[in-house]
Amino acid sequence: MDVKPANPVDLAAYVEAMAQVLDLTIPDEIKPGVVANMEHIWAIAQPVLTFPLTDTVESAATFEP
Repeated sequence: MDVKPANPVDLAAYVEAMAQVLDLTIPDEIKPGVVANMEHIWAIAQPVLTFPLTDTVESAATFEP
């Protein structure tokens, strides 16, 4: 089952803004693909970004696998 969470961010506008910030030219013919990839990345990141943490959780100073 593929459930796509609602996206409150206009990723097309984000891609356009970041391209300007980075002085990056994205050809019009590939922009839809870039936006689609950003939407996919956003959906993949949601479980991490929405994982509930208590206020007492501290970040690790270093990562050790």
